[in-house]
Amino acid sequence: MTPCLSLIRHCYLKTDSLRFIMTFAQTPARKTGNGASDTLPKPDGSARNIHASPLRVGIVLWPSFPMMSLAGIVESLRHAGDHGDASHPRYARWDVLGAPGSRAMSSCGIPVEATTPYGQPEAFDYIFVIGGLLRDLPNVPDGHRNFLRAAGRAGSVIIGVCTGIFVLAREGLLEGKTVCVHPYHQTDFETAFPHLRPVFDKDYVSAGNIITVLGGVSILALTARIIQEHFGPDRSAKMIHQMTLPAVAGISPAHWAPALTNLTITDPRIQNAVVTLDAQATTNPSISQLARSLGLSERHFLRLFRQQVGRSPKDYLVDIKLRAAVWMLRQTTRSVTSVAYAAGFSSGANLADHCQKRLGATPTQLRRGHDDLSVSRH
Repeated sequence: MTPCLSLIRHCYLKTDSLRFIMTFAQTPARKTGNGASDTLPKPDGSARNIHASPLRVGIVLWPSFPMMSLAGIVESLRHAGDHGDASHPRYARWDVLGAPGSRAMSSCGIPVEATTPYGQPEAFDYIFVIGGLLRDLPNVPDGHRNFLRAAGRAGSVIIGVCTGIFVLAREGLLEGKTVCVHPYHQTDFETAFPHLRPVFDKDYVSAGNIITVLGGVSILALTARIIQEHFGPDRSAKMIHQMTLPAVAGISPAHWAPALTNLTITDPRIQNAVVTLDAQATTNPSISQLARSLGLSERHFLRLFRQQVGRSPKDYLVDIKLRAAVWMLRQTTRSVTSVAYAAGFSSGANLADHCQKRLGATPTQLRRGHDDLSVSRH
């Protein structure tokens, strides 16, 4: 690590949430199969002088797109250009592409107007495709698909964000590639595209000129890497500092909450309970308080949860925390005790006990690549 980067880390990376994103910005490339890795494709002109020719980013929005993904892209690039409090498109230019006067409605009901016509795909270094709700993916202007197909023929770097991955798959741009899919959409993706090879334990995957990213806060892991690649580690650290996240150290939420992928939960109260438990697993939420918040007695809640999920809320929480711990053991160099606390266990010994009982391996064995990660079902 250079002295400059070391100083930046000392000054900026004071919270665990920042260290999480910085890990992705600096982690060496890892191969994931089918030519996929964390190494970003290099757009033409990537080594140019950014002061003379800023990075060009085009964004194509599908109907009911998530505002968080759009904000993550734009705000990351904006903060990368910060000098003091004077932030503006200094090193990068971004545009929402579409027909003049057209608007895309976000999932939260806020419309976003196109800022420039589609133009030529070669004019952009990166083209982000942000998908929307699955039911709305077909309802898109022909210009979107025509531009995307032209970008594919031109070999442009295309980034599928969230359900934008479904869009790329439908356009035939993911053939033979490993792709990154949010665990929430695992069943939908595998049903629609059984011939493709998805992974669910990464924030993003790069394969040739295609990058796929989960969406949500995972977009920040990708933008941090893009900023580091093009603008340098100081700008990446600046962006990370400005985009402080109240996250648990070393954990991307998608990595530790995929336990219910293949279950069907019909009771909306239990659906809400699962979302809450997923989000708060590492803080050991109170089951009795959760039951009261849903208007249920604790006894009735426990019975409903077991009926719908197949195990108790306590066991479900342990499974979620174990997924978080296993991910940190394999993806970071943190000590077992540090991983235990971050994942919500009371001690390293407590984590080791659960690993042995449920996974049949010690934390050290899991760190070295023990393959049996099936969490016990109760």
